[in-house]
Amino acid sequence: MRVLAFDIYGTLFDLGSLVEAARGVAPDPAGFVAAWRSKQLEYALLLSMMGRYERFRVVTERALRYVSRRLGLGLGEAEVQRLLEAWLRLRPHPDVPGALPRLASRYTVVALTNGDVDMVDELLRGAGVRHHFAAILSAEEAGVFKPSPRVYGLVARLGVQLGEIALVSSNPWDAAGAANAGLKAVYVNRHGLPPEELDAAPHLVVRDLEELAAALLG
Repeated sequence: MRVLAFDIYGTLFDLGSLVEAARGVAPDPAGFVAAWRSKQLEYALLLSMMGRYERFRVVTERALRYVSRRLGLGLGEAEVQRLLEAWLRLRPHPDVPGALPRLASRYTVVALTNGDVDMVDELLRGAGVRHHFAAILSAEEAGVFKPSPRVYGLVARLGVQLGEIALVSSNPWDAAGAANAGLKAVYVNRHGLPPEELDAAPHLVVRDLEELAAALLG
């Protein structure tokens, strides 16, 4: 492998950070965030299947407004905007600050994300890790969301073969999409989940980035 393409949301950054932002606006902040994330992914998948595309921020906002109505929360505009801004201030997982620089010293590191370029750029800069990334490759450019092969195909611009690129993701559907598209897939199984019942198995399964660094760097 010559390139490590990292998923961002959930893989490098902890979506549990959103739970803190939801305290005070939802009686069950964790359940609220889980429903929000689920609806966000559902909308992204539906848009892709319908041959349509909306920016990630738009999809995220629409999912938020739906879940707010469904749960009867009655969020005001200020609360909606505050929750959306929380996506720009997610915390990195504890293993990221130590392992990411080590991996970037050996491999070309890029982001391969469903997020908008400006959102991901601000998130990476805020966490102090933007300089480790040679590029941000976004579904925004492909006009469709992962796991469409068109998104994974963006890595072709790096001038290497698909088999020389590993997609690193904590989302099993993302790892399956990468394997299906011809990339090597590294599944960061942070929660010890059982293997998915798909025929696009990851090439490597690790618990976190420290384990990945140990596997790749020795």
